[in-house]
Amino acid sequence: MLEIKDINLRSEEVQEILTRVPHWMIRWGNIVVLSIVLLMLGVSWMIKYPDMISTQISITTEVPPQKLIAKTSGRIEAILVKDKAEVSKETPLAVIENAANYKDVFVLKSIIDTINIDNYAFPFEKTKALQLGDIESSFALFQKEYMVDELNNKLQPYKVEGAAQSYESIQLRERLSLLESQKIINQSELELQKNDLDRYETLYKKGIISTQELEKHRLENLQSQKNYKSLLSTISQLKSSLNDLNRNSKTTTINENKENVNLERNVTQAFYQLKKAIKDWELNYVFRSSIEGKVSFLQLWSENQTIVAGDNVFAIIPSNETNYLGKVKAVAQNSGKIKVGQDVNIKLANYPEREFGIIKGKVKSISLTPDKDGNLLIDISLPNGLKTSYDKKILFQQEMSGSADIITEDLRLLERLLYQFKDVFRR
Repeated sequence: MLEIKDINLRSEEVQEILTRVPHWMIRWGNIVVLSIVLLMLGVSWMIKYPDMISTQISITTEVPPQKLIAKTSGRIEAILVKDKAEVSKETPLAVIENAANYKDVFVLKSIIDTINIDNYAFPFEKTKALQLGDIESSFALFQKEYMVDELNNKLQPYKVEGAAQSYESIQLRERLSLLESQKIINQSELELQKNDLDRYETLYKKGIISTQELEKHRLENLQSQKNYKSLLSTISQLKSSLNDLNRNSKTTTINENKENVNLERNVTQAFYQLKKAIKDWELNYVFRSSIEGKVSFLQLWSENQTIVAGDNVFAIIPSNETNYLGKVKAVAQNSGKIKVGQDVNIKLANYPEREFGIIKGKVKSISLTPDKDGNLLIDISLPNGLKTSYDKKILFQQEMSGSADIITEDLRLLERLLYQFKDVFRR
């Protein structure tokens, strides 16, 4: 068995280390390193910092500004407001040149918007010589249907026919009553003639009268019976005529109701078709505000200036709007972490963060489906309005842009390191 002294070491440096006691730093170094590692792990477990998703944001009001875009190309016929003017809802701002006289159309629109077609007569006397352009055909159709219905209500042709039928029914009933009375008389005459014939037959059997005289009385009796049958036939015909007249009278009533309903429906349909024609005309040629606010000319417009379809012409800035809202489009990556109620730090492009601070917000709502570009649409509420973290009040301007950091969760430093190791092992 070999002893240690017999072992031939390859290196004098190794031999020198083994023959000497190690320095204390070498002896305690492992413990110190382990302690430092444990301390770092503990600190990384205690330290948290937020996980954020950054995106672009636009600040606007809950009622966004209305932008009016030209639907058709043409010259500006009239500008009805001034720049920065306060306007109410449904105020006309400008008119593009067209075949109609816009003042005439506005007159017609004011009548149609204030009249109840079911209860009031339409004032056609106010619409004489109106130049309506594209609306002319719809207005002519309405006027025609209205006049037809008015004539029907005035002349009431079915009422005339009904009155004639009613009079004829009275006459038929009177004739029938007379014939019924005549029938009773004829019945009495037949009974008397029959008794008289019976007496003549008795006399004939006794040979008192001749055969010729007996046949004469029989012929008279047969003629009376014939007349009686004819009377019964006439009565039956009168009853049949009276029944037909009653049926025709009911048919006339039904036709009258149907005609009235059809005419009223035609008038109503033509009326709303006219309203639609005016609305279509306005959409094509009139710029009209749909909200109350201040008008902003998006270019320096003047009358007779040509605009092209698709041009942004006016913007209506809502007045007295103090509830602000952030509009965010979040890309699909990591968007699953975004939840309602999460905090948002907003940095406005026009107001440097170092000087003005940031605006605090919260995720208010998230769209259920992405837009055509695959982005989620998110609304950000501003609980403190436009007051920044530096206690400064930002002057609001519509559609202020900036960046938004959505704080999805507070992650520990250790968790982030572990996420990195996961990525390494996956590779």
